[in-house]
Amino acid sequence: MRKKIYTFFLILCTITFLFCAWKLGQYLFAYHQADQEYQEIRKVRNAGNDRKEIDFDGLRKMNSDTIGWIYMEGTEIDYPIVISHDNNEYLSRTFQGTSNRSGAIFMDKNCDKEFASDNSVIYGHHMRDGSMFADLLKFREQSFINEENDVILYTPERTIPLKVIASYAAKGSTKIPIMFSDEGEKEDYIAEILKKSDVSAGVSEADRKKIGKLYTFITCSYEEEDNRTFVYAVESDDIS
Repeated sequence: MRKKIYTFFLILCTITFLFCAWKLGQYLFAYHQADQEYQEIRKVRNAGNDRKEIDFDGLRKMNSDTIGWIYMEGTEIDYPIVISHDNNEYLSRTFQGTSNRSGAIFMDKNCDKEFASDNSVIYGHHMRDGSMFADLLKFREQSFINEENDVILYTPERTIPLKVIASYAAKGSTKIPIMFSDEGEKEDYIAEILKKSDVSAGVSEADRKKIGKLYTFITCSYEEEDNRTFVYAVESDDIS
């Protein structure tokens, strides 16, 4: 009887091990597949051998949902941005349409695709291998912000240099406004996010009043269940 029980548990452990190995293999393959795809896409971006020369015609031939490109200094964040009529589409679909848990970097469907909204909201996954928007969490470290708080947003029409002004973790249900009813509402919101921020970017009272548009970048956090990391940036010309 003991031998049968031992054999049963040995078989059970073997099956469990093989299943876990298979699942791990799936994760690693998905990471590799997504990484290879985005490496190829970056070749299209660098068609002119200059980071400032984004080949948007080439990108749009690959995906007509293309609206921009995001690059964040000091991180691995260097991806095209897309928009869809459905915020769920690019959660599990890469830029080129491959079914993959890495997804794509995408703008909220309710935002203006030409970045004309009061607050352009952009999402990306926090992948365990450090890809996609995982490095957003660096902007919650004061030491990192002191060295790197520059973000460059490329669109077909212009290049928009940004500065990160605030970052923090909050629940995924946190309401993020896209349009403000007036300047007063916008100033109150900016004061709120600066107060919540884990870091200080040295935004003065005068700077707050000069801020035009906001750019919000969101990814998952794992400090608590259903947490998100929110990183807020503004156009560099709006602050000193």
